[in-house]
Amino acid sequence: MSDNKENAPKSENKGEGREGNNRNRNRNRNRNRNRNRKPKEGDGNDSKEPKEKEVADKKNGEGTPEGKGRNKNRNRNRNRNKQKAPAKDVKATPISEDDANLLKERADLFNDDISRSEAQDAQLPVFEKPTIGITCGDLNGIGFEVIIKTLENKELLDLCTPVVFASSKVASYHKNALNNKEFNFFICDDIDSIKDKKANLVNVWDDNVELNLGSPTDVSGSYALKSIDAAIEAAKAGKIDAIVTAPINKHNIAASAEGFSGHTGYLANAFSDEVLMILASQQLKVATVTGHVPVSKIAESLMEEKITKSIELLAKSLKRDFGCVKPSIAVLGLNPHAGEMGTIGSEEAEIIKPAIEKADVKGAIVRGPYPADGFFGQGYDQKFDAVLGMYHDQVLVPFKALAMGSGTNYTAGLTIVRTSPDHGTAMHLAGKNKADESSFRTSLFTAIDIVNSRKVYDEITANPLKKQKEKR
Repeated sequence: MSDNKENAPKSENKGEGREGNNRNRNRNRNRNRNRNRKPKEGDGNDSKEPKEKEVADKKNGEGTPEGKGRNKNRNRNRNRNKQKAPAKDVKATPISEDDANLLKERADLFNDDISRSEAQDAQLPVFEKPTIGITCGDLNGIGFEVIIKTLENKELLDLCTPVVFASSKVASYHKNALNNKEFNFFICDDIDSIKDKKANLVNVWDDNVELNLGSPTDVSGSYALKSIDAAIEAAKAGKIDAIVTAPINKHNIAASAEGFSGHTGYLANAFSDEVLMILASQQLKVATVTGHVPVSKIAESLMEEKITKSIELLAKSLKRDFGCVKPSIAVLGLNPHAGEMGTIGSEEAEIIKPAIEKADVKGAIVRGPYPADGFFGQGYDQKFDAVLGMYHDQVLVPFKALAMGSGTNYTAGLTIVRTSPDHGTAMHLAGKNKADESSFRTSLFTAIDIVNSRKVYDEITANPLKKQKEKR
């Protein structure tokens, strides 16, 4: 008898032998299945998923990236097998005749072969040296500094006779602030006492005016206006040929002169002229229909007659003041993309275009309205002698980006030639000897050039030849 048989433990359960062993095996299997089974959500602990299902899912790849990919492919195949609807023939509605004409006009604007006018080719007569009146600007700004730095160049005295309208006391104060001991004004009591080859200063007031460099005060504004009035009086009397204005602070002058909005409007009222503000440099000339107008009031202040008059003034000034033989002018729209065919605004079609068509500009080329946003960026400004914008910043922002410091503010249409630098009072630089006089000097040169250009134009157009009647 084998030791294994004798030493084997005896089962205490009924059904010993093969049947008992099978029951034990089944019990163990059930216990293992229950341990591995995960409860379903909402089912409690007694609810279990069969292990075979889990194994089958793994074999099929469900719950794995590979399985998900196979499911997506099955869905795609099902969608492909679905019957597609037949393709439709979609036809566009023909654009209206008006829209077609607008598109053609827009294309023609950019396709026109336009170039800047040639300068007047004429033998310049010998003129008397012009007398240029200079206003001092805000007494607490950089006006006197840029005036002194410009006039201390004695070669300038060969081109003109400068006359500053101010006070010798104020001039001395600024000279001391600049520590400039070399330069001196020739002090006069009246305009008739000025001398050639001298930097003249006419005493307009003898008051002891308090100065606070860098701070615009009521006093610095009101006495700046006295300087302007003295220059206007001299111009009306025929004592000066042009006025160059140093920068002012509009706000503190308005405190003493109701309705004052700047040099341009004040001079226009003084001479009863219709005027146009032009910013000029060698690279670019721009003008604006509306001047210092709040943005909220630009659209309502635009009128067809005003735009037409601005075009005519600009064309005339380009001929007489800047010597353009056949001036070319680009007119900008008001709205983004020039209204986008009426989608963004209607001023282009209803006001600006009719104004262009009505302008009397014989001998000039006028095109527009152009979209302002891409006009300068694409270099179209270089094809024209001047660009007319609808409002201040529309043309002054690109102008100052391209020509700041070398540009001149010019008042076209005024009886007297008037220029000024393209910058303000720069209070933060006042009295520090840091102001750049380049723009003021350019303004003075421009005034001299325009005085001479007007004389040439008036000379050659004084007695135009009349066309003979055709013989019958």
